[in-house]
Amino acid sequence: MSRRPLLPFIVALVSGLAPLAAHPAAIALAGERQQVLINLTGGLPGRWDGCRSVCVPGEQPETLLGPAQGSSRLAWRVPGDDALTRRLENLEYDRDLRPSAAGTTVLLTSREPFGGIHLVHSYRMDPGGRTLRASLQVPAGARLELLGGRDLAGEPLPGLGSLYTDGRAVQVGADGQTVLTPGDDAAAVDERVLPAGEWAGVRGRFWAVLVQANGPLRMEASEPGPEAPLVSFGRDSAGAGSVDLRLYAGPVAPAELRAVGPELGGMLYASLWQWLRALAAGLRTILEFWQGLVGNWGLAIMLLSLSVKVLMWPLTWIAERWQADVNRQQSVLAPELAAIKRQFKGEEAHNLTLEVYRKHGISQFYTLKSLAGFLVQIPVFIAAFDMLGENFGLLGAPFLWVQDLSLPDRIAALPGVLPFFGGHLNLLPVLMTAFTILASRLQEDASLAPELRAGQRLRLYGMGALFFVLLYTFPAGMVLYWTTNNLLHLGKILVGRASSFRHRLPRGLTGS
Repeated sequence: MSRRPLLPFIVALVSGLAPLAAHPAAIALAGERQQVLINLTGGLPGRWDGCRSVCVPGEQPETLLGPAQGSSRLAWRVPGDDALTRRLENLEYDRDLRPSAAGTTVLLTSREPFGGIHLVHSYRMDPGGRTLRASLQVPAGARLELLGGRDLAGEPLPGLGSLYTDGRAVQVGADGQTVLTPGDDAAAVDERVLPAGEWAGVRGRFWAVLVQANGPLRMEASEPGPEAPLVSFGRDSAGAGSVDLRLYAGPVAPAELRAVGPELGGMLYASLWQWLRALAAGLRTILEFWQGLVGNWGLAIMLLSLSVKVLMWPLTWIAERWQADVNRQQSVLAPELAAIKRQFKGEEAHNLTLEVYRKHGISQFYTLKSLAGFLVQIPVFIAAFDMLGENFGLLGAPFLWVQDLSLPDRIAALPGVLPFFGGHLNLLPVLMTAFTILASRLQEDASLAPELRAGQRLRLYGMGALFFVLLYTFPAGMVLYWTTNNLLHLGKILVGRASSFRHRLPRGLTGS
């Protein structure tokens, strides 16, 4: 991008910092994808705004580090000495700008000595990327703290939707991502060494702020408050000295992360096993293909669901054959098993039941065939949901009545807030459940005995109700995928019933 389009962003950034009247002296750096404000009081980045892609005039960037209460921030701390901490935070710096072919270096020198030395820090932004290189002179005993806030965690959601709006302290290396925040104990601290070349910091669902050092750092992770993970970094050796850092603030998105370092790809779908992560990546490729073709994320999700249906058809066909076999075997066994249950008990009933199975040549584990048909879909379901739950492209993407596919669809506000379900009516989960119930009724096997049909119906209704409760507060993109899956299944049943009805008509009435 040329310098001219960036100028409005520099002006907008500085003018947007009017609330920072207590820190009038600052240096604003603007790149193609980010804008960073470095405070001359404290000598640290005080605000870091990231654009979704390349910054364009009129776009409202995301504040990843900021001065507001509850925002993520970088700060100095001298453990056990609040007075020295305040002095270090309020230390004033002089600036020196040094242009070069690699970009302008900002050199800060403290006006007064701290710990007997004048502190010197330098910064250089990647003009086309999302990183900031920093060389910080860390006083003896001091630490650099990165505190995560609500801006990274995202908008809080009720119910199980809260799983997608939490902030975490993480470490990322060649072996993938490790969550550092130590459970629910606010007083617990995870202490370890951050090896050279690895990353650590705080992340939410869509955004992250990470630190990488060229040498080992002593690191502590804790969570002093809800959704406030804290990671502090200190030199691996005693005394004052400089540390060279690379800071990343930007999206948790494949292209953005891998442009910084291939190891950051380990942040994607980190909770899944490796083979499931590969499956999720494959589904993301299909989704992005459709989005590039139709230009709409909602339609792309529906086409992804259709694609999965087509790709899974051979396994689905086998599963349906197995279910039909189970239904036939149940119909054969049901009368004799019911009679045994009415007349006998204990070991005698057990032996007679086994005899019935042997007489008809049916294994007592025959019902596992229908379970296998269900289980084969679970890995795809998990991979698709994890991929959609973390998909940066869905952030702010509208579809039909849904304003943001990364949030519940919220078609209407409720008069009050319901425990677990929240304060909005979400239509997609209602449609999803309605399609499930209708398909269950239409798919009932007429060959089953009435009591078997009733039991099967009850199980399917129970599953539909369970999915409704589990997914009601989930992001709309995820629910849209499963709603489309249920709609396609319903359509398949209707087509099958219409075809069956057509074949039962007299030949002259079919038009053939």
